[in-house]
Amino acid sequence: MTPQTLFVLTMGVCLAGSLLHMIGGSMLFRIVLATAPLWWPEVFGYYLSVLVYASSLLIATVTLMLSGVPAALYERLSGTRAATTASMTVWLVSAVLLTLAGLALGFA
Repeated sequence: MTPQTLFVLTMGVCLAGSLLHMIGGSMLFRIVLATAPLWWPEVFGYYLSVLVYASSLLIATVTLMLSGVPAALYERLSGTRAATTASMTVWLVSAVLLTLAGLALGFA
């Protein structure tokens, strides 16, 4: 697989995890939705449908960023400057683990 394909899979895992949080009504999703006045600009209004969508995107974005940390550490330690298949695989595996851990804790 190419690094681009692995990145698309990583994004898909993050989005699927955030959608499962939204559909299942997990505790993480409820916390993000309840704290919307802290991170959502007031000028856009507080419409529930928009906040639900934005909360799901926030969870997906944070999952993507946090799962990229092990991949960045791997790239730094291996000395590569460009994304390789190995570093993108590390990113995908860490996204899957973070998503599964978040879902296990969110629905417990």
